[in-house]
Amino acid sequence: MQTTELDDAVPGLGMAREWPALMFVGVITVIMGVIVLAWPSQTLAVISVLIGIQFIVFGLFRLIEAFAGETAGVVGFVGVLLMISGVIVLRNPYETVAILATILGVVWIVSGSIDVVAAIADRGSGGRGLRILRGLVAAIAGIVVVSWPAPTVTVIAWIAGLQLVIFGLIIIATAFSFRTLVDD
Repeated sequence: MQTTELDDAVPGLGMAREWPALMFVGVITVIMGVIVLAWPSQTLAVISVLIGIQFIVFGLFRLIEAFAGETAGVVGFVGVLLMISGVIVLRNPYETVAILATILGVVWIVSGSIDVVAAIADRGSGGRGLRILRGLVAAIAGIVVVSWPAPTVTVIAWIAGLQLVIFGLIIIATAFSFRTLVDD
């Protein structure tokens, strides 16, 4: 069997051949998570900037989704809200660390609620259950953040660091499983 025929016959084999790159990404992700966990207060400004950039990017995606979908008003509003929040955070990363938790909480509540309503309304699409779950998790996390904003800033750093470590370990485990596919 040729390599291309084998790649077609075994789904994911082409990606499996790239397991060293995946392993590298996993290790870097774990290291970043450990750094955040070790120095949460020093990384809050960095996290603030990264979240600001994320808000702008997610806002652009929401605006694109608004122009392409049927719920343009609500989704477009969330896109604009995300983009404005991102610009505010990027303009004053050190000053906005304290209010970042509240902004993040509000965005998660609104975005999560929209995801739940859109998933319930879109009966014909696949993955509705996961979209509803994603929306509920975001909304609940937002409520928690808005309810306790003062301690949330440091907790967000810890959660981000822990998430990076766990995600990195999952990537490393995936790389090892891909390695066994290639080695067999």
